[in-house]
Amino acid sequence: MFVLLLGLVPTFSGLVSAMYGTKIIDGSLSDWTPSDLVAVGKDTGLEGANLDRLYVSWDDQYLYIAIKTNNTKHWNTVLGIGIDVDPGTGNGYVGVDQDGDPSNGFEDIWWRDIGFGGDYAIDYELYFWYDSGSQGIGGGDFKHWNGNGWEDVGIGNVNYASSPDPSFGTVELAIPWDKLGGCPERIAVITWLAGSDAHSSAIDTLPVDPAVDYPAVGDGEWTDKDILTNLVELHVTPKTIDGNLSDWSENELAAEDTTGTGVDVGNLSKFYVSWDDQYLYLAIETNNTKNGGMAYGFGIDVDPGTGNGYTTGGDAWGRGIEFSNGYALDYEVYFWWDDGSASITAAQLNPYEGGWSWPSLTDMGGKYNYTGDSSTGLKTLEVAVPWSAIGGMPSKFAVAAWVTGGGGSAVDVLPQEGAAADNADEWSDTDVITEMADFEMFIPVPELTASITGPGIAGLNRTTEYRVTVKNLGSLPASDAEVRAYVNDTLISNWTVDLGAGEERELTFTWRPNETGRYTLKVTVDEDNLITEANEDNNVVTMDVDVVWVGKIEVDGNPNDWPSANLLNDTYTVINGTFIWRDAENDQRTDNDNYLEETGHTSSHADLTEVAVTKDDHYVYFLFRFRNMSNMKLGANGATFIAVPIDYKDGGKAGGFAGSMDMSSVIEWDIQMAVNLKCSGCSGNTSVKPAGNSVESILYFIDPNNDMVTVNGAVVGVNISANTVEVKIPVEVFNGATDFNFQVATGLSWGGGVWNFGEPFSDDEISDAVDVLSDKPTGEEVMDGYLDYYIHIETNGMVEKANDVDYTSVRRKVQMQKFWRGFVSLNKYYGMWHFKNDYGRYLELDEYFRNATLPEEIEKKVEEYENTVNDLLKLYNEGKENIDNGNAALGASIKIFRAYTGLKRVVHEMEALKKIVEEGNLERLEYLKELSKNLTKTIDGNLDDWSVQPVAVDETGYGQDGANLKALYVDHDDQFLYIALTTENSASWRVSYSISLDYRAGGYTTGQDSWSRKVSFSRGIDAQLYFFWNGEFFGDPGTSTITSAQLALWNGTGWKYEDLKWIGFYAYTGNQKDGLQTLEIAIPWEALGVKPGEINVVAYVTGQGAGDSAVDSLPLQDAVRDSDSGQEWGDADTFTQFATVTVE
Repeated sequence: MFVLLLGLVPTFSGLVSAMYGTKIIDGSLSDWTPSDLVAVGKDTGLEGANLDRLYVSWDDQYLYIAIKTNNTKHWNTVLGIGIDVDPGTGNGYVGVDQDGDPSNGFEDIWWRDIGFGGDYAIDYELYFWYDSGSQGIGGGDFKHWNGNGWEDVGIGNVNYASSPDPSFGTVELAIPWDKLGGCPERIAVITWLAGSDAHSSAIDTLPVDPAVDYPAVGDGEWTDKDILTNLVELHVTPKTIDGNLSDWSENELAAEDTTGTGVDVGNLSKFYVSWDDQYLYLAIETNNTKNGGMAYGFGIDVDPGTGNGYTTGGDAWGRGIEFSNGYALDYEVYFWWDDGSASITAAQLNPYEGGWSWPSLTDMGGKYNYTGDSSTGLKTLEVAVPWSAIGGMPSKFAVAAWVTGGGGSAVDVLPQEGAAADNADEWSDTDVITEMADFEMFIPVPELTASITGPGIAGLNRTTEYRVTVKNLGSLPASDAEVRAYVNDTLISNWTVDLGAGEERELTFTWRPNETGRYTLKVTVDEDNLITEANEDNNVVTMDVDVVWVGKIEVDGNPNDWPSANLLNDTYTVINGTFIWRDAENDQRTDNDNYLEETGHTSSHADLTEVAVTKDDHYVYFLFRFRNMSNMKLGANGATFIAVPIDYKDGGKAGGFAGSMDMSSVIEWDIQMAVNLKCSGCSGNTSVKPAGNSVESILYFIDPNNDMVTVNGAVVGVNISANTVEVKIPVEVFNGATDFNFQVATGLSWGGGVWNFGEPFSDDEISDAVDVLSDKPTGEEVMDGYLDYYIHIETNGMVEKANDVDYTSVRRKVQMQKFWRGFVSLNKYYGMWHFKNDYGRYLELDEYFRNATLPEEIEKKVEEYENTVNDLLKLYNEGKENIDNGNAALGASIKIFRAYTGLKRVVHEMEALKKIVEEGNLERLEYLKELSKNLTKTIDGNLDDWSVQPVAVDETGYGQDGANLKALYVDHDDQFLYIALTTENSASWRVSYSISLDYRAGGYTTGQDSWSRKVSFSRGIDAQLYFFWNGEFFGDPGTSTITSAQLALWNGTGWKYEDLKWIGFYAYTGNQKDGLQTLEIAIPWEALGVKPGEINVVAYVTGQGAGDSAVDSLPLQDAVRDSDSGQEWGDADTFTQFATVTVE
């Protein structure tokens, strides 16, 4: 038996074809066939990062991709997929610096160091990350390169499923063509695994790429920079029947000549097979060297292995061709090549139904075309056979091709060449074909599944409602599907439903249990297997429900059984045995709201409005109310997370908050409760479930060592429509304690933890809490990484009393004591070592300057340094003498601190002075000193000495927190052009400030400006001033200073760059809180090349990296307001408005 692809796939290169077929996205590869396989991996030797197979298929609506790994362990990795929809054009992403640090090279959408080359530039990139803790896919991303940057397409538009067995075991995706810009003629695809951190790179790829070393050795392969060039190109359109085989590719090659069998007028070289939803496509290529009248035939067995069909007695055209080994033809397709006319003169599709018939191929809806001539006969033949003409698409079929003369038997056969080389007289013997090319197709059928949701805990003698969701995952409708619901195998409800392809129905039933205990709810769909499905093993779903006694509060997410109280914000009371806290609304941290795709870009679902606590003889109950949870569903990425440390006995630990919240508690807690609404298997708006033992459980408990604690009887109830979460904890957990302390913090869950507010992919010291129970605004409360506010509860059968405690002053006093003890120790060892080390370097620098020829002023400066160091040495010796002297140690350590920090400053200045001397810039320094005497303004960042009115002012308040220009000033005198900027910044962002000048004919107009920003101008720009403000960028706080300042002059073809500090003067004011506030500049006319009569000026602020554009400008103009604020950073801007200044 010959099976397509199994031996060919590992050598795929260049263009291949994706086979047509609809897939069921369920994490199983059972509906993928060898025909869909396009790449096979190499063994990396890595247990958690080892790609195995890449499959691709398509239909009219979707591009389907499946990836299989050989992983044996759960590792934290990310899976990337790149798609080039126009390979060979160079349009798309190849590699762009996104973090503004050229030393890091390029970064893709998830900041992995992965680029593309070899005529490939991807248009779309998808990412999924695997969490080893929760052992599942934690989330994904889907973006499009628009030529200027990445824009979000939305991972929610992709249907995906996985079977992590383990660590990205199998992953299936269905990507709508309309989200890829439509179905192109061909695409290029590659997938890779990379590490969990930013700036990691590909560790494995499919297809195997030369950028990756196999097997992966050491850590270098995880962090190198990869340019991927070996993408698999795929045809994704029907065949054009024109005789030209250029749209056929390697993976459609069913067989080729390897033995040279055949004759000069009939020699088959290659045999191709493909299909779509309408046609079976067949093609042959010959090695004919002479022209002769010949018959070319194809045999089709639509049910191989059954023996149904023609085997012996003469085929449709009476040729001596027979079949065995389980093959029996149902159809033949025959063509006659007429040597006289050098053309095909007959084409038939011949069905076999106990005997042959001879209809025309074209009358049956078929198509064919060919190439050939009178010298060498037939060269190529393409055929399209309608599926409708051969009984529809079969799940399996087999084909063979042959060539015969005007009678007799075959002189060449593919794939079984030996059948035409077993007799001295091949023209007239009988050929028995025992090998054909076998194919499998996944035929669309209904695929029914069911799920059941509802409370995992039911109250005794309480009516409880459950929802049954029945889905048809298949691509054909299902009629009269029987759905049944059972309790402990007793039928309690049943329905009959019709489901279209892809449709789902929600059904409900109620149950009122009258005994406590554990029950099993079971739902079946098509229990009697009356409907043929793709998978008959997924039609039953069960759910265990514990029936329990219901006490004071029924934990169902409904808050109606809790008392209420009218309270001011951030105050509390105890009423009817219940503690109630009223939390201020809209006080949550919103830094991550822009990224919350699955919760409507708002964190209102994590904004606490009320916390209540009560108790009865069996349980302690908690109630959490939120401002608005309608923006989310259970299981959504970014869903509500609640952490509650509880201190009820001595011996606890002031540890961190659950969910890796990067925040410390001040109570010595003994157990911590965590509610995680991005829970595994959760969906919908309501849920009642018991506590679990996984960080992806909807409710779990941990001890101070972060180990799971099993709490039997603990239950959580969620009702998103009511904006509430309820929890009950058995009183046994508290070991008889009548009072306890607790804290509350909320976050945004990604499944195994909460979203970071600091470093995107790692823990840090920046709290990730969204809201906390505190009488201060959340941002202020958690600023230092601690939650100092807690509640003390006293009980006696119910809550009797409560009081709040703010531990801030106590903690800071303790911290200060620790600081001073550490300060003394630090200076005793670290400070003294540094002074000795730097003093040695000072003596070297002092000797260097004394042996150098220096201007008189520099010599005086060196003498000043000597006097300063002598004073510091005296201070150091005084501190050294008393550092071990009890109460005098603190004063001594301060002296050492002042001595070593002062000496470090002196050495730093001397090093800078030495660099100036060595680079020959002393003359330039002297020149600037003399030049500064001519300044008529003090360049210090203070604009009090400016008397001119601004030439441009923003009166609208337009701008963003860290990019908000206010006013532009221009002045001049005989020697200098003076420019000043003011801002209304309220944050320190990493941005660039530019001032562009037009003062002569010509100049730069379009493309990218001197710092590669996408800014163009309607006037020719002759000079640009650029300043880099090194503020905060994705958690990196930066220095909040100007770290680069340049003057760029346009020379007609490009830019000439000057360091501003060596040709002019500038100064500024700003800080880490508010960023740049003022900028003052003086440029000699000489540096600009001319003192013009008129100068046109525009100022703007851009992103921090190449390829960014402007987000604010003076004069303010439409170019910075024509996109959404998030997109404005990466669009292209053209400035048309300038401030014009007359120079007298």
